Amino acid sequence: MTKVNLQNQLDEKTKELILKMEEELEARDNEIKSKDKEIADLKNELAYLKGQVLNKNRKIFGSSSEQTSSMQVSFFDEAEKESNLKVADPTIEEITYTRSKSSKNTGKKDNLANLEKVVIEHKLDENQQSCSDCSSDLVVIGKKSKEILKYIPAKLYVEEHVTYSYACRSCEESNDKANITTTKAPKTLLHKSMASNELLSHVINLKYQHALPLNRQESYFKMMGANLSRQTLANWVIGAAHELEPIYQLMKEKLLKRDYIQADETVLKVLDDRGKESNKQKYMWLYKSPDKDQPIIIYDYQKTRSGSCPKGFLSGFSKYIQTDGYAGYNKVENVKRLYCLAHIRRKFHEIIVNLDEEALKSSRALIGFNYCAQLYKIEKDLKEQHSGKEDFYERRYKKRLEASKPIIEEFIAYVDREIEEAVPKSALGKALAYAKPLLPSLKVLLEDGSLEIDNNAAERSIRPFVVGRSNWLFSASTKGAESSALIYSIIETARNNNLVVEKYLLYLMNHFSNVDPQDKESLLKLLPFSKDLPEDLKVQAK
Repeated sequence: MTKVNLQNQLDEKTKELILKMEEELEARDNEIKSKDKEIADLKNELAYLKGQVLNKNRKIFGSSSEQTSSMQVSFFDEAEKESNLKVADPTIEEITYTRSKSSKNTGKKDNLANLEKVVIEHKLDENQQSCSDCSSDLVVIGKKSKEILKYIPAKLYVEEHVTYSYACRSCEESNDKANITTTKAPKTLLHKSMASNELLSHVINLKYQHALPLNRQESYFKMMGANLSRQTLANWVIGAAHELEPIYQLMKEKLLKRDYIQADETVLKVLDDRGKESNKQKYMWLYKSPDKDQPIIIYDYQKTRSGSCPKGFLSGFSKYIQTDGYAGYNKVENVKRLYCLAHIRRKFHEIIVNLDEEALKSSRALIGFNYCAQLYKIEKDLKEQHSGKEDFYERRYKKRLEASKPIIEEFIAYVDREIEEAVPKSALGKALAYAKPLLPSLKVLLEDGSLEIDNNAAERSIRPFVVGRSNWLFSASTKGAESSALIYSIIETARNNNLVVEKYLLYLMNHFSNVDPQDKESLLKLLPFSKDLPEDLKVQAK
C-alpha cells in the first residue's frame, strides 16, 4: 500500500469521524434545545399555576384592589372600627377649619346646621330669684349652653277619612232631582289599599336604598305596634311599581335620546312558579347616561344574558355605548362601541399585585399596567385642573388628542408584540388576549370630550342592587324582579340627581296620584331629573 493510498484511507476515516461527531453534536444540540423548551414550558406552567393560586388566595384572603362601598363593610364590629374618642361631638353651628395632612383625626366633619333648633332656658322661678341671706333680688351674671341631639321615635297611626254627601231638598221638591255634592278624600297611589303615600315611600326607601328586606321590615313595624305581613308589604311594592310604570317608560324614552350610554349586567336568582330556585341564571341589566347634569339610570330584568337583551332595549339608540368586553353587546346595532379601560387595567393588575420587588422589575405585565396608569394620570390631571369649567369637555378633547392618543397607539403596539411570545394560558397571555380586540376601540374616546375613559360609573350604579341582593338573596317571582328593576331605576336616578330619595318618592306619589297617566307634559315635570322639582327635595350642600 502506497503512502498516497494510506493517506487517502486516513482522510476518509477522519471525515467519517468528523461527520459522526457533527451528527452526534447536532443530536445532542437538538436534545438540549428540546430539554430547554421542556424546561421553559414547565417554568411557564409553574408560573401560571402559581399565579392561579396567588390570585385565588388574594381573592379569598386579601383586600380588594377596587374601592369598596361603605355599605359593604362588616357591621359586626363597625362601632369598634369607626370609633375615635379624639373626634369632637357634632355641633349645630357651621365650623370653618383647616385640616393638616398629618392630622390623625381625618374624615368628614359632622354638620347639623340644617336641623331644627329648640332653645330651652333653665331659669329660677320668681319666688327663687331672691338672696337666701338678705332677700335682695338676684341678677344674671352669666350663662352656659349645652346642645343635645334629640331623637323622636317613628310613629304609626290610622287616619280615617270620612266623606259626606250633601243634597238640596229644595231642588229635589221643585225639580224631582236632588243637587248632590260629595266631599273627596285625599288620593293615594294605591287607592284600593290602606297604605298611605308616606308609608309606601318609607317601605320602598328602606328596601331599595337601605337594602332592608321585607321580612326585617315586618319585624320593624311589629315593634311599632302594627302587624304588617311580608306578603302585604310585597303587594304594596309590586302595586307601586305597576302604578309608576309610565314614569319608568318615560325615563327610558329620555335615556334613548341621549348621545352616550354606559351598560353593565349582573346575575340574579329568581324562584320559579313552584317557589324553587331556577337552575338558569337570570340577569339584571343596567343602562346609564352619565351626564353631569341630568343623569338617567335604568334597570332592566331579563331571563338571559343573550346579546338580544341589550339589542332589544337599545333599539332606536344610535350613538356611543360603553361596556366591558362582553361580546353580547356587539349585537346592538347602529352604535359606536367604546370599551372600559378599567377592565383592561384590572387584568394586568391581577398579575403584578402578586409579584415581589425583584420579579416586578422584569415583569412584562408591568409595562401594560403602566400604559393604563399613564392614561388615568392624564384624566385625573384634567379633572383637577378644569373640572367644573364650561369648556371642560372641549379642553379634555384637545388634551386627549395631544397626550392620550400616542399612549393608546403605543399600548396597542405593545400588545401586538407581546402576544406573539406569551404563553396563551398564562396570566399575561390571557391579559393580552383580552386587551387585543378591545384596545383599538379605545380610540373612540378621542372623538368626544364627554366620553369617559372607563365604565366605572355604571358599575357604581349597579352596586346598590348587588348590596341589596346580598341581603334578600333572591327574588320570589318574575313579577318581583321586574318591579325591583322599575323601582331601582327611579331611586338610583333620583339619588344621582342629588335628591333626598324618600322625600322625592313621597312628592312623586302625591302628585302622580292626581294626574292623568296619559298626560305626558305633567309626567315630565315629575321625573327625577326635571328642572321643575322643588328645591327642598335636594340634598343640602355640606
